[in-house]
Amino acid sequence: MKISTFFILAGMMIISFYALVEVNYYSSTQTLSEKPGDTPFIIIPEIGVDEAINNKSVDYGIYHEPKSAKPASGTVVLFGHRTLHGSPFLKLDQLKQGDNVTLEWPGIGYVEYNIMNTTIVPADYRLSVEQGNVLFLITCYPLGSTKERLIIKAKQGKIYPIKTFRKTNPQKHYAIIIIFAFMAVGTVLSFLYPIKEERAILFLATVGLTFFLVLGYFFPTPPDALESNISRISDFIGLGF
Repeated sequence: MKISTFFILAGMMIISFYALVEVNYYSSTQTLSEKPGDTPFIIIPEIGVDEAINNKSVDYGIYHEPKSAKPASGTVVLFGHRTLHGSPFLKLDQLKQGDNVTLEWPGIGYVEYNIMNTTIVPADYRLSVEQGNVLFLITCYPLGSTKERLIIKAKQGKIYPIKTFRKTNPQKHYAIIIIFAFMAVGTVLSFLYPIKEERAILFLATVGLTFFLVLGYFFPTPPDALESNISRISDFIGLGF
């Protein structure tokens, strides 16, 4: 096997692991949102966020800190990833003072918040959850790093009743799209690979890794286990992801 083929295979494996993280996320989100009438949502028009809020883990989307309050009852704290797991807070740093955030909370209603300020703090910073009727949105900073935390603070505004009923998770097909996209790109790569005698190797690897993603769709793997495996494989082959 040519060294170039080895590195392509290694790259495909790394990419398949990252794809699996997203497949897990969207398949899990489908399960968490089967009863949309019982699920809270966060809406941030300025950065295109309209996502479910869960009480399971930040690896399943936007996570409500259990030690914090519900809207209209005190300080609300929400966490979200900027990369992977659906990247719900990818553009959080683009919010500015005066922007609007709405929490759609069953049993409470629509609760509006207005952005007050943005703060960058160390990763070990401890936030008080007793600061009155405010909302904190927290994510990693800078993009792709866990060195610091970006904290957005917003002040509670109006509360009004929920008048519309949400449909079941509209992102439920994203996992399948990711699987087919991986298969399509891998197939094209294998047929265009200049070393003809090793095209079959790349194609078989594509089929095998696609099957791996399909298994991940039907039998989701714990996110923390996936990411630790990505790190180990990256370190082993020296790619430094």
